[in-house]
Amino acid sequence: MDGTPLTSTPPRTPERRLLGALSLAAAAALSLSACGGAVANALGRQPDPRATTFATGADAKADASLPGWAPDGATDVRVKQRPGGDERIVTMRAALADLPDDCVPVSAEHPLAPRPAQGDPADFRSVSTLTADWWPAEAEQDATVMCGSWWVGERDGVLYAFTPERRTVPVS
Repeated sequence: MDGTPLTSTPPRTPERRLLGALSLAAAAALSLSACGGAVANALGRQPDPRATTFATGADAKADASLPGWAPDGATDVRVKQRPGGDERIVTMRAALADLPDDCVPVSAEHPLAPRPAQGDPADFRSVSTLTADWWPAEAEQDATVMCGSWWVGERDGVLYAFTPERRTVPVS
């Protein structure tokens, strides 16, 4: 007997290398599995936001995914929201004419700017950090109407709506 405990593998052996490779493979599999999201959450990382689709604006409002200004009759509604954040991007088949009167056109008196319910507007981003294959790059910058804190614009019969996110997250 060489004095090596039965529960250990001697260093620099094929068995030790195999154990290392298996450990790396297990870690990779965990990070790619559904359990990987739970691990990321436990480590304080935000999960990747996912888009939700709805047949109509009324369905999305019933799910609390859209605010009251969204037209009930809108179709092909897509919503993506940052978990734990305020930022949302939305598309829906509808027209600017379908919006209620309290949605106001962007102008010198009503500029396109963050209008949060709470906090300093300077603390909010003016460019979306969310992406989706259905969200054109910088679509939020083409907004022509403000519906509360939402920036809304229209392209080819589709409304694009964005609500800004804070630049920094307050720690309590």
